[in-house]
Amino acid sequence: MPKGFISKDYAALVVVAAIVAVLLLVTGLFVKPSDWAGWIQAIGLMVGLMIAISVPAIQRRQDQIAQQKEVRARETGYSRRMQYLCGELNEMLAKITVNLVHLRASDRHRLQRTLEDYLHRLFESHKLDQNDDRVVIAHELRLVANDMIEELESGRSDRVVLGALEKRLQKLAHRCQVNATLAERA
Repeated sequence: MPKGFISKDYAALVVVAAIVAVLLLVTGLFVKPSDWAGWIQAIGLMVGLMIAISVPAIQRRQDQIAQQKEVRARETGYSRRMQYLCGELNEMLAKITVNLVHLRASDRHRLQRTLEDYLHRLFESHKLDQNDDRVVIAHELRLVANDMIEELESGRSDRVVLGALEKRLQKLAHRCQVNATLAERA
């Protein structure tokens, strides 16, 4: 048999059908030649019934496996995207913290627009997400981003607030990493 001619799901069906056909043929050898047509018909009926019963069950199992793979890929994609967005927010916070004293009003305004764009991308990428943990992480990321926007709008240079935001983001980054690892293992 060439490789891939019969998938492993159907191999058991082919073997059992062959055994039934051989047994019926051997039994049919001991009857009169005029009854052979009936035996061939009986063999065809038995093999046909076996195929009619088992093929839908095999196809249903293959569909379930395909759906499970699709769900796993979607969950992993959501988790990895969340992890990326968390890292991106952490990167923006680091830029703001480093340049905080030297930021002009136009720079603050540009960073605010960048954070608003970030919030929009965060919402759009996870609006269909059903995972409770990722929904909570997305909510907390939105809170941190909004706090960063408020800090930029205020014009203050408060490193204590930015330090607190950095700690919150580190915790969120860890949760994102755990969530991505769990999604890949599921």
